[in-house]
Amino acid sequence: MKKCLCLIILLIFVSCTSLNGYNKNISQIEINEINNEITNVITNFKKDANSNRYDKIKEIFLTTFKNNIIVKKLQEYDLSRLTFIFSEPKVKSNNKATSVMAVNYGTESDYFNITWKKMDDGSWKISNVAEKK
Repeated sequence: MKKCLCLIILLIFVSCTSLNGYNKNISQIEINEINNEITNVITNFKKDANSNRYDKIKEIFLTTFKNNIIVKKLQEYDLSRLTFIFSEPKVKSNNKATSVMAVNYGTESDYFNITWKKMDDGSWKISNVAEKK
């Protein structure tokens, strides 16, 4: 009896669980709209970096402990001497996207995986930055 009950509960759990965590029902129009919104944020980020406007750059990052450390580290550098290159965003869902950012300084480059999150007010912010290995 216990085996049957465990099997039933397991079947219910498995049937209610989705292996795919992202919404694949996004239309191409929505994907293009999201790409345009994120591209606008990227353009503003590049302008702010070239002008060393750290307060504006801080607004682009989601307020988390890790992002606060990243922003403080960015404030130690003259960002106008760096070149930021972003890949086209890959839309994962209506409120999440990813892209790759390359930071060029002199002859060296560093690459980062960027995770974008849509906020309640409709703006897109960087929720995670991870060094690409």
